[in-house]
Amino acid sequence: MRSAVASLLSIACLTYCSFILSAQAQDLGAEQLKKFIVSDTHKYLVARAFAHVPPDVFQRCPTLVSKGSNITIIRPVSFRPDGRPNTGAWRESFPVSGCGNDTTFHIYFFVNKDEKIDTFVAVPGETRADPTLQKDALVYAMLGATSAAKTCKTFNVKNSRFDGLDTANNKIRSWRETWTMVGCNRTFDVPLTFSPSDRGGTDITQSVSGVVERPAAE
Repeated sequence: MRSAVASLLSIACLTYCSFILSAQAQDLGAEQLKKFIVSDTHKYLVARAFAHVPPDVFQRCPTLVSKGSNITIIRPVSFRPDGRPNTGAWRESFPVSGCGNDTTFHIYFFVNKDEKIDTFVAVPGETRADPTLQKDALVYAMLGATSAAKTCKTFNVKNSRFDGLDTANNKIRSWRETWTMVGCNRTFDVPLTFSPSDRGGTDITQSVSGVVERPAAE
């Protein structure tokens, strides 16, 4: 069995190999960003980010596979003469499969005022919530899971699924998601509804009666 360090380095290499083949990365036209993505510094940042992902969410195994990946620029990225970003923010998304949790991981990169790069691993899967909204939604997802497993107090988000738009209101369109929560060797699907408010912000609702436990084998 490979060590945890070897596994993380494999993920960094996996991301490197994926991004140099990514059509979207090539279409960005940012040669400096492409060079940074294949650098040792970037591989270290990816490995460090994944090191903090709980093992029941990011499962490591020799058959781990990632097929394609893409970059989303959040704020324009500029670079120092040595090729390291000194301003900007972006998100890197890539699917993983082969180890029991087939999903898409999203890593956010933010260059802070000291020109250091902070990373944040967001909720995996198809969620349409931004990182700030994800933090709010996590409270409701936790309430749903703990209401069904009262003796378990800690859960992690293993995956998220986009279930569609609610088109009843033509002006403000709500959407539905299912967040898969894991904890205490149990797995629950928790439905969430996101409703943009005409007052600003987004309201989140969660029905306890809609929480479903998955069989132990899943």
